[in-house]
Amino acid sequence: MNVDGENKVPHFYSLRSVSQKLFEVITNQLNVRTTYVTREGETAMTVLSSYNEKEEIIPEGYSVEYGGTYCRLIIMNDGDVMHTANLMKDAVTRQLEVTDQLQVKGFLGVTLKDLKGNVFGTLCVMDKEEKEFSGEDIAFLQSMAGILSHMIDLDETRYQMGFFKCPNHSDYRRCFDSFSSRYY
Repeated sequence: MNVDGENKVPHFYSLRSVSQKLFEVITNQLNVRTTYVTREGETAMTVLSSYNEKEEIIPEGYSVEYGGTYCRLIIMNDGDVMHTANLMKDAVTRQLEVTDQLQVKGFLGVTLKDLKGNVFGTLCVMDKEEKEFSGEDIAFLQSMAGILSHMIDLDETRYQMGFFKCPNHSDYRRCFDSFSSRYY
């Protein structure tokens, strides 16, 4: 797996590939214009993958300092979810610089975790129009986050497997068993 030279992190190819397919489904189901996945870094949240219907609202690679993000509000929430009909009218989100920059209203985001329960980032949807999200909408987005969690695990496993030297096909099983005993 290729790794970002500066950050020494995997690029999460499986997550990006599957998310693109799921984003269109999510966008249609929730009737929103944008769906995206972020990754939590040491000081910032960065968009790994995004789908923008009609116009680009959130580009891939977009990064915001952690303190000024909706992601922080999602992750800090006990229910691992945050939603509002209008980000520009919400008492907390209207104060964030990113709200003025993006000019969006409807927002729903859930925490995205790996299979071990560690916070990876967020899965979010947004729209230029006001949007009320139901309990069913929240459950739907959380189930999509569950699917993406498996992709995170796959990518992290592939990344870790890259550290093992398996000279030929007959050694793959031994290498995998060695890897599994260390990480699972």
